[in-house]
Amino acid sequence: MPFFVHILDFKRTFLARLRNKRSHPRHRVGAEFPLKASLALAGAEKFNPDKAPVRGSGLIWSGSVGNISENGLNILLSPAAISARGEPTYLRLVLEDQELVIPCTVAHFRVHSRHALCGIRLEFDDFATQKAYQQIVSAVKLGASFSAAGPARKQAGMIRQTWRSTNRTVLSEWRDSASRQLVRFEMNLAGHLVQGLSLPPGLVVQDRTDPAAALSQEVDEEVGLLYRWVVGNLPRIVPSDLRALMSRNARPSPPAPAISRPFPVSARAYTATIIKVPTSTWRSPQFVPSGPDSR
Repeated sequence: MPFFVHILDFKRTFLARLRNKRSHPRHRVGAEFPLKASLALAGAEKFNPDKAPVRGSGLIWSGSVGNISENGLNILLSPAAISARGEPTYLRLVLEDQELVIPCTVAHFRVHSRHALCGIRLEFDDFATQKAYQQIVSAVKLGASFSAAGPARKQAGMIRQTWRSTNRTVLSEWRDSASRQLVRFEMNLAGHLVQGLSLPPGLVVQDRTDPAAALSQEVDEEVGLLYRWVVGNLPRIVPSDLRALMSRNARPSPPAPAISRPFPVSARAYTATIIKVPTSTWRSPQFVPSGPDSR
C-alpha cells in the first residue's frame, strides 16, 4: 500500500522507465529518518553461485540504511553478518508502522572493522510495493539534495536565506537583522506551501496556487508526512537551528496501535515458510553503527 495517494502519485509508465535505467544516483539517508531495514542472509559458507540457497533462508540481520536509490540501497550490518555477491534474499523495510517486503539480490558485501556493508539490488514483483518504495526514495532525495540558492538578502528588516532541492522544492528562512535570531521558515513542497514560526510553534499547510483554499484532511496529512520525512534527511548545509526548528514543528507520527497488525500476505509467507528462524529474530541481532567509519 503506497504511503501517499494525493501527492507523489507515480504512474506505471514512470516506474517502468526507472526499472530500465542502468544506473541511478544514490542519496544519503539522514540519521533522523526512521527507516528500518532487515535482511535474511544464508551466510557465505552456505552460498554457492552454482547452487544458490533458497531465497531468504538463513539468519535475519537488522541494520541502518546508508544510502538509497531507485533500484537498490546499502545497509550497514553487524560485522558478524556473512554473505556474498549474488545471494538471492528478501529486504524488509519498516516505516510509519508500514512494512515493505521486496525480493532482492546481494550486489556487493564488504566487512569492515566495525560494520559490514551490504549493497542490494531490488527486484520488484508488484506495482504497489515499487510505488511505495519510490515514494520513500523521493522523500530522501528531496531532503538530501538541498543546496544554497545564493547569498542571504535583506528584506523588510529581516535577513532571508534560501536553499533549493529537486522538483522545484524551495526552503527559505527569515532571521532578525539585528540579533540574527531565526524567526520563521517556509517550504514549497509538492505543490503546497508549508510554513512554521519559532513562536508559537506549529505548522501551516496551504495550497501554493490558492492559499485561501481549504485542504482536505487527507491532503493536509500527506503533506505533513512528506514534510517530516524531508526534514529527517536535511543535509548539514542547512543551519542546525533551522533543522531543529523544523523538527520541532513537524507533526508527530501517529502512535502504534495497542495490538500490532498481522503481517501482509507476502511477509507472512516470508517469515512462516521461507525463513527458517522464529519471527522474533527480526529484532536480533541488533547493530547500531558508531564512529567515523559508520557511514
